[in-house]
Amino acid sequence: MKKIMLSLLAGVALLITSCDKADGILFEDKSTAIKADKSSWTATADSETPDGLENTGKASAVLDNNLATYWHTDYSVSNPDYPHWILIDMKKDYKLVTVVVTNRQGATPNKSGMKKFSLQGSSNGTTFSNLGTFNFAITNDPQSFPVSSASAYRYLKLTALESQTGTTKHTFLAEIDVFTVK
Repeated sequence: MKKIMLSLLAGVALLITSCDKADGILFEDKSTAIKADKSSWTATADSETPDGLENTGKASAVLDNNLATYWHTDYSVSNPDYPHWILIDMKKDYKLVTVVVTNRQGATPNKSGMKKFSLQGSSNGTTFSNLGTFNFAITNDPQSFPVSSASAYRYLKLTALESQTGTTKHTFLAEIDVFTVK
């Protein structure tokens, strides 16, 4: 029995050392989604921080790939109440798979932004289809929200429906990213 085992092990070792295949393993990307390039996109909102109040706060901040900047609704004199919306023009139709939303960054996650929001898609910017209503966690980490890729949309609208505190009137976001069908 010992001779058979030694013969088997020797055969396996010979087979392994005589193999002409490379040591590296090739990986083929078979994913079905890709992060969309948002460099040419534009964003508008129902409310923004007025000029001069802080060095950021504009709707365009959710598209700049910089977590240190953020969109912030107006909290000055007018201080409008919920709901708040931000509309992104992606400049062409995309079949969305996931929308990734990142909270305004802080040493501890900011607790006074939105708690619940909805996503809608549109091809013309006026007629919108509901993509879902979601809860937003208090975290600095990006949060992914899957949506149906059955239809293509040029416009993405995020509407903040209620605040984390129930009393705060404003909201804010650092980034919005979109993953689309590859």
